[in-house]
Amino acid sequence: MAKKIKFITCIAVVMIVAFAAAAITVVNGKSVDDVENAVMAENTDQSIKIRWDSVKGADGYHIYCYNDSKGAFEIIDTIKDSDTCTYDFNDIESAKIYKIKVTAFKIFHKQKYESQNAQEITVYSLPSVPDVSVQSTEEGVLKAEWVKQKNAKGYELEYSKNEDFSDSQKETLSKSSFKAEKLKPKDVYYIRTRAFIEVNGNEVFGNWCRPCSIQIKEKPIMPSNIDPKKPIVALSFDDGPAYAQNGVNSTEEILKVLEEHGARATFFMCSSRINSSNSKLLKKELELGCELGNHTYDHGNYGKKVTANDIKKGSDAIKKASGRYPTIFRCPGGMMSKTIQQECKKEGMPIAYWSVDTEDWKSRDAKKIYNAAIKNVYDGSIILMHDIYPTTAEAVKKIVPKLIDMGYQVVTVSEMLAAKNGGKAAQAGQQYVDYKTINNNT
Repeated sequence: MAKKIKFITCIAVVMIVAFAAAAITVVNGKSVDDVENAVMAENTDQSIKIRWDSVKGADGYHIYCYNDSKGAFEIIDTIKDSDTCTYDFNDIESAKIYKIKVTAFKIFHKQKYESQNAQEITVYSLPSVPDVSVQSTEEGVLKAEWVKQKNAKGYELEYSKNEDFSDSQKETLSKSSFKAEKLKPKDVYYIRTRAFIEVNGNEVFGNWCRPCSIQIKEKPIMPSNIDPKKPIVALSFDDGPAYAQNGVNSTEEILKVLEEHGARATFFMCSSRINSSNSKLLKKELELGCELGNHTYDHGNYGKKVTANDIKKGSDAIKKASGRYPTIFRCPGGMMSKTIQQECKKEGMPIAYWSVDTEDWKSRDAKKIYNAAIKNVYDGSIILMHDIYPTTAEAVKKIVPKLIDMGYQVVTVSEMLAAKNGGKAAQAGQQYVDYKTINNNT
């Protein structure tokens, strides 16, 4: 009997141990540890990456995001891989703040069991880069403006006379514009801005925009030899400066004619052509009161394919060679685009089309060039030529004195536009066909 009781007792103990082990197995099967060390690993203005420590025994993870309208967290995605401990939010709104939680889960007997607690983290996309334009249309005044950034709390702006922004002045702004006054005329300023958001009481900044540069406007002074009541014409030359041919430089020959007759012109340069032998011509143009114009760095991108960098690179090359930034632009082929217009507005340059085309590039005939200019000229017109052709230089020797004999004042494009419009400077980013016609759809 004692042996029987002992046997039954042993069986009972074994059963209890088995049931306990089974119970522990069930509990362990249903249990999953919490996710730890969830952090924002990377962020841009369009994406966010989060990461966390792997949870042992988990079959995957749930990503939760707080829904402001519902006042609760909701699942936005599920990762069915325990080894994947990162998550990317792509193509999201810029300058946006999110509250995120990550939980682990496991599957036991076809049932899903989720970790009980989740660390809440704040993540955010950066503000996008502002698209800034800068102008100086009044004496001593600098104006900057940009498209308002959605979700941005405000903006930081720097302006400096140094390209590296050393010794810069900083402004914190709530609006998407800025104005500085009483700056020294002719000084060149560099401007950049960036947007910021506020996250948990701290300012978080986006990236700086590409710096813009502007030369501060002088008080408009009409040259004493310009009478707005008398006929005025603007001569313009594209594609220079010229290279010497047989010891003669056509740009230099044109400058000699202008100097002899007290006339001026605007030179729209493809500044990749500037070299050590002809860079002196830019300074001569300035000495004579002529205007430096930008015609892009080269014709690598033509017409509507012109990029903002083609224009900016051209402006920088002219500044490096002459000490002055160009003040006006002409589209290659006369073909306007939104990109060209926006970049010229950024750089404070009006755009010049033409109303008299001599087609000097086509005929290469001095007589035909002369006839085209003289027969089609009118008060307030812009004449198009190219200073890289010797035949054009030959024609100019007759065109300039003839125009003067006809009563025309021969000046730069910007001088003509101002004189014929009551002293008002041409607007940056606007394309002028002549003194009264604006056409931005060529």
